[in-house]
Amino acid sequence: MTNIFAFLQQKRMFRSTMWQRNLAVNIFLGVFLVLLFLELLGLGFFLDEILKKPGAKYPPDVIVAQGLAYYYMVIFVMRFFIQELPTLEVAPLLHLPIKKSKISLFLNFRSLLSFFNFIPFFLFLPFTIKFMGPKFGAGQAIIWFAAIFFFEITSNFLLIWFKRNYTVKPGIIGILIIIMGSLSLLDKYHVFSISSVSETYFEGILNHTVWIVLPILTTLIFFFVNYRLNLNHLYLEDLGKKKKQNERITSQFQRLESFGITGSLILNEIRLLFRNKRSKSIIFLTPFLALYGLLFYPKGMNPLNSFTFALVGILVTGAFMIPYGQYILAWESRQFDFILSSNISTSEYFRAKFYIMVIPTVALYLVSIPYVFFGWKILWVNTVMFFYNVGINALLLLFTASFNRKRMELEKGQMMNYQGVGVNNILNAFPLIFLPWIFLIIFKALFNEVTALWLILIMGLLGILFHNYFIRLAVKFFQKNRYKIADGFRQS
Repeated sequence: MTNIFAFLQQKRMFRSTMWQRNLAVNIFLGVFLVLLFLELLGLGFFLDEILKKPGAKYPPDVIVAQGLAYYYMVIFVMRFFIQELPTLEVAPLLHLPIKKSKISLFLNFRSLLSFFNFIPFFLFLPFTIKFMGPKFGAGQAIIWFAAIFFFEITSNFLLIWFKRNYTVKPGIIGILIIIMGSLSLLDKYHVFSISSVSETYFEGILNHTVWIVLPILTTLIFFFVNYRLNLNHLYLEDLGKKKKQNERITSQFQRLESFGITGSLILNEIRLLFRNKRSKSIIFLTPFLALYGLLFYPKGMNPLNSFTFALVGILVTGAFMIPYGQYILAWESRQFDFILSSNISTSEYFRAKFYIMVIPTVALYLVSIPYVFFGWKILWVNTVMFFYNVGINALLLLFTASFNRKRMELEKGQMMNYQGVGVNNILNAFPLIFLPWIFLIIFKALFNEVTALWLILIMGLLGILFHNYFIRLAVKFFQKNRYKIADGFRQS
């Protein structure tokens, strides 16, 4: 039965019009994956020599053992945004004499084909053969590698369980961020070292092979959990449960309708964001971008990296605005002809788009205030970049929206999905991110850093003060190009 399911999926993929349209992209991705695996293979082969650098406190096997905990954390985050859930068109099969258990097993086994599950063979297997085998013996090295592999498979099934549940309970993503951030901070300040726990296990398994039971057991547990989850959610009625959950989320914003047409349009945009996979990916990517400052702020601020912190401030406060705003019109490319023919005021439509970018930006700025722990200057720079985002970048996105004329399908996730993405999106990102940086360089050269930041702040405040005027200009520009935009959405 598994062979039949695989055959049907293969036919469905190659007969899809999207496969033919994206053939060049698929070939590019295939070449990219081959090159990626070759690089991982090379890294794995020379990993012991890389870790034997002069001054290293520990031998390579200890360093790898310490780093494996962070490896699994990073891979899990990458899986979250890149790995698709295993799917099967079950509706045509439910009335056939096919056991639901076989469908559920197929979905579990299909997830094993994720390229993340093959990374240990290219990254850690060469290290195992070249270094661990001669040092600890072939038998112990194989057990050591098996533990790494089974933990990777555990991560695979844990990710599937997590993604199937976060769509119903979005708060879980917040718990994930808190747990990972807390573990990193506790390790950094030597309160609780997750790297020491990882070292204890992977070094201990070399002497006590019975510890291999742990990763095997976790793999079997999450395999069975996903098996039961698939088995209990194969019926079409379960789709209604997710729909009701999304309705409960969006119902919390019903009061927006009291703000007139603009409020109603904002409410519809929020519904679009929560009901579609592509837009929902941006929502859950936003918290990770908001934490981007943790990569730079703990290192402190000095005159040499103040420009870097200006860029970080743009990304932290604009974590939602920038990825969302580049597709302002494309989100509704399917219904664009309806929007043009309806009695919706274009000014109200653009004003709603402006506020849907500004409101999350305000929230992200408030969330970024605790970064003051790393220095008051960081809060000052983030404040300047927040006003710049609201007063300049949000309005700039309303203008650049008219250049994006590629249709976007919202059913697929964001990562590794280039459908609806054009050269214009890449070009539009440059002024959003680097223009304030250029302003900072010019003003600092003419005056000083404090004056430069004040001038950028004033630019943002002027943009906010006259935002209605600039929105009207964006509307006029859109009206001149609306038919070209509509034709582009139809053709792509």
